[in-house]
Amino acid sequence: MLMYKLMSEFHLEWGIILLTLTSGIFFLMVISLKPSWPLSYSTILVSLFVLLWLTFTTQSFILFYVFFECSLIPTIILILGWGYQPERLPASYYFLFYTLLSSLPLLFIIIAHTSIYSSSFLQFWDNFMDKMIFLLAILSFLVKLPVYFAHIWLPKAHVEAPVTGSMVLAAILLKLGGYGLYLVQVLNIYSETTLMGVCLMGGIFSCLICLRQSDVKSLIAYSSVAHMSFVILGMLMSCTYTNTSSILMMVSHGICSSGLFYLSYLFYARIWSRSFLLTRSMISLFPYLCFWWLSLSFLNMGLPPSLNFFSEMYFFIGVFSLDWMVVGLSGILCFLSSCYCIYLYSSTSHGESLYIFSWLEYNLKEYMIGSAHLIPLLTLIFV
Repeated sequence: MLMYKLMSEFHLEWGIILLTLTSGIFFLMVISLKPSWPLSYSTILVSLFVLLWLTFTTQSFILFYVFFECSLIPTIILILGWGYQPERLPASYYFLFYTLLSSLPLLFIIIAHTSIYSSSFLQFWDNFMDKMIFLLAILSFLVKLPVYFAHIWLPKAHVEAPVTGSMVLAAILLKLGGYGLYLVQVLNIYSETTLMGVCLMGGIFSCLICLRQSDVKSLIAYSSVAHMSFVILGMLMSCTYTNTSSILMMVSHGICSSGLFYLSYLFYARIWSRSFLLTRSMISLFPYLCFWWLSLSFLNMGLPPSLNFFSEMYFFIGVFSLDWMVVGLSGILCFLSSCYCIYLYSSTSHGESLYIFSWLEYNLKEYMIGSAHLIPLLTLIFV
C-alpha cells in the first residue's frame, strides 16, 4: 500500500509535466513533416506517441517495463526506414542491442521479485547482494539516458536518424530512462558512490569529446550525455533538491535539444552538410535561424535566468552536503558544458563564409516551430 501511494504521488507531481512535454514535442514533429512523407511514417509516429503516453500513465511497474521496451520498435523503424546514410543499419543494431541487453536483467529481477513477494514493486536492502541487484535493475535506465561507457549508441542513432527521430530521441526517449530511474529511487532510497564517480568523470569526458567534434549533429548528441550526467547524479543522491534539479534538467534539455536538432536539420537542408567547416558564418546566410540558434544554445548552457540555470542551482544546493570533491568535479562539468555550447554557436555562426550569397527566404512553418521551442523555455522562467 505504501509503494502504491508513493507511485501515485509521483504521477500527480511529475506525470503531467512529462505528458505535456511528450504532447508538445509530438505536435511539433507532426507539423514539421513534409506533405511528401508517406502515410506509414505518420502511422509509426502515432504508434510511438501512444506507447509513450501509456508508459507515463501506467501505475503498474511491469506494464511500465513492457511499454518502455515497446517504444524501441517504432524508433528503430524510423532510423532504418528513413535514415539519411547507409550507416543507419549498424546504428540501429547499436541502438537495439545496447538497450535490449541492458533491460534483460531488469525483466528477470521483476519476474523473480513478483514470484517471491507477489508484487512487481522492487525493494532492496543495504547489503552487498542487494546493491548488485539494484545496479542491474537500474542498468536499463542508465543505458537509456545514457550513462558514459554505455553511450555509443546515442550519437550513432542521432546522426543517422531523420529530424523527427532525433527530436523524439533527445526530447522524450532519453527521459524514459530518467523517469524509470526516479521511479526506482522513489521506492528505494539508495546511492552508489562508485556510480556517481563514473557519472561525473563520464560527463567531463563527454564535454571534452564535444569540443573535438566536427559534425554539428554529433556534437548535440554528445552534449546529451553530459547533460544526462547531471540527471543521473541528482537521482542517485535522492534528496528533494537534486530530484527537482533532475526533473527541471530533463524538461529543459528535452525542449532545447529538440530545437537544436531541428535547426541543425534546417542548416543541412540548405547547404547539405553538417560539417563545421562548411557551416561557418551562418549568421550572414540565415540570420533568422541564427537568432533561435543563439537563444537555444545559451539557454542550453544554463545562462541566467534559464530553466537550466535553476536546475543547476538546485543541484549545487543539494550536492554541497556531500564531499567537496564532488562539488569541484560538478563545477568543472558545468563549466565545460558552457564551453561546448559557446563552441557550437561560434563555430557555426561566425567565421569566413564559403558562400557568396544568402538565403533570406523564410518559411512560416520554420518560424512557428522555432518559436514553439523558444517560447516555452522563456515562459517556464516565470513559473
